[in-house]
Amino acid sequence: MSKVTLPIQINHRRFVSDNAKLEGIIPLQRFERLIALLEDEAGEVEAKLEFRKERKHRSLVIGQLRTQVSMICQSCMLPAPIALEATLRVVVVNSEEALAALHEDDDGLVCKDELILLVDLLEDELMLALPMVGKHMEGECQAETVVNSQPANEQGVEPVVSAGASKDTYRPFAGLAGLTADMILKK
Repeated sequence: MSKVTLPIQINHRRFVSDNAKLEGIIPLQRFERLIALLEDEAGEVEAKLEFRKERKHRSLVIGQLRTQVSMICQSCMLPAPIALEATLRVVVVNSEEALAALHEDDDGLVCKDELILLVDLLEDELMLALPMVGKHMEGECQAETVVNSQPANEQGVEPVVSAGASKDTYRPFAGLAGLTADMILKK
């Protein structure tokens, strides 16, 4: 079964009046703000969306988003695959005043026209799902392999074991406390 590429923009009012459901993919390249935070723009976002009338007859969009992106791992500086999943619940309003009047738990989006860009509905939720720091899953990072392949004493530092830590814990700055104390005593 092939995946349907979703349109760039939709008539949200018509979709709401029809209680429509929309399911398909959107190329990741369309999400300009999101891809600025990523290592590359390859991939697609899978979206399942439902359009309903909310209380006070406002447009409500509920959905689920899923994608696989690539960020630079801040430990080894190599690309790391990151799975993103986000839940969407957005009330589409037609004015800033209506946006300000939304309940504090509601996410809103102002759209004065009938047509709305799908990216405008979805991009913020995907950006919020990104981790603050890109990092490989445990056991997949090249930096972990390099550090774990050398015993601590070959790296020039003796392992320091503190309460609750194992002998394998590498503490590169543990010896600084003693050096600082020695420098103060010599003065």
